Amino acid sequence: MIIVNGQQKSEISVKDRGLFYGDGIFETIKVKEAVPKLWTMHLDRLVHSCNALKIAVPNLKYLQNDVDKVIKETGPNLVLKIIVTRGMGNRGYIYTGNEQPTVIVMSAPEYITSERDYLNGVKAIFCETRLSHNMNLAGLKHLNRLEQVIARAEWQDPQIREGVLLDNDELVIEGTMSNIFIEKDGVLYTPKLDKSGVSGVARRKVIETQEAAKAPVCVKNITKNELLCADSVAISNSLMGVIPLSQIGDKVFTVSPLIKEIVSRNLHDCN
Repeated sequence: MIIVNGQQKSEISVKDRGLFYGDGIFETIKVKEAVPKLWTMHLDRLVHSCNALKIAVPNLKYLQNDVDKVIKETGPNLVLKIIVTRGMGNRGYIYTGNEQPTVIVMSAPEYITSERDYLNGVKAIFCETRLSHNMNLAGLKHLNRLEQVIARAEWQDPQIREGVLLDNDELVIEGTMSNIFIEKDGVLYTPKLDKSGVSGVARRKVIETQEAAKAPVCVKNITKNELLCADSVAISNSLMGVIPLSQIGDKVFTVSPLIKEIVSRNLHDCN
């Protein structure tokens, strides 16, 4: 089901800046038993991203109504996607500030992760594609995903579940669709996202949960060598929660007790 600006339809104007320039943001949300998981965090990021790009924030009451309608009509278990573009505009990059945002709410089939993946982990590779630096866009889930599209085309093997992305300084940033955590000597680390990357809601949940448990996550620059020397590695996003990585390229990792605990602790929130 697709709702565009409160109306059930599947078309937008060819003059929409989201189509022209990728001028917009989006959220991908897991819905389980009719409950959007991590909903408040998704809304927080949506509002933050709109404000950062100076896109008018949608009416959140109307947005909630559209979300409720999609869930009611589609079923209790699904993937919900919310797209907000700057809206229609004239030709050219400049915008007036008076544009009315285009708000799209749509559903997709439920995303299912096997119990085996949570227990044993999944395989990944290092991508050749590098993430460029842009502090104005760092952390935002904006519509321009061309770097991820190019990176994801680097492998076809269905046994490889993720590709690890580095930036222009050869620092580890994220996966093509996930954030990354590493454990070393009992301490959990995650890359800084001040120059590139997406600040995921599942990543935020892990950080806040660890802080509440008095075992804070250290946010720092992480080199490729530090990743390869980690005791254990995991990836996260809002659809799968937290999943261990069993292997990156030729490097094999064990699933440590700490990573197992974090996977288990976040299963309820994301699943």
